[in-house]
Amino acid sequence: MRHFIAILLFCPMLSWAGNSLRVTDAWLRALPPGQPNSAAYMVLNNAGEQALTIVAVSSQLAQRVEIHESRQQDGMWRMQAQASLSLAAGQTTVLAPGGRHLMLFGLKRSPREGEQVQFELTLQGGEQVLVTAQVRGFATGGEHDHPHTINLQDSGSDL
Repeated sequence: MRHFIAILLFCPMLSWAGNSLRVTDAWLRALPPGQPNSAAYMVLNNAGEQALTIVAVSSQLAQRVEIHESRQQDGMWRMQAQASLSLAAGQTTVLAPGGRHLMLFGLKRSPREGEQVQFELTLQGGEQVLVTAQVRGFATGGEHDHPHTINLQDSGSDL
């Protein structure tokens, strides 16, 4: 019995997994030193029979983490904060460069390539899912080669 409890404590993706959210390929962008913000990406899958909604995200690496979506509008890329992210039963959503992603604001330090960063996803109803993201090297183009234009009027952000 002690071994079972130890496994639950040290395996966050298994812990109290009444939730059906499965997270894979989580990664965070490494940036040159001094950059105040970064972005994180992952694949989210609702393996359950009920819809679920992510209502908050946090990480000890940043003062604030927001769900964002980048869209091209009138020839310009715009980034807008989303209050939540819902997944229907069986749905898979990819958070990727140029689309939905997590924005980390007010980095407390620069993440280093190869390290791991913890995120806590809070689901509607209060359940929390811990995610470990690998820090990957800074892209030199193609992967995320558009500038961010933040639409503060619609985002409710206090930047």
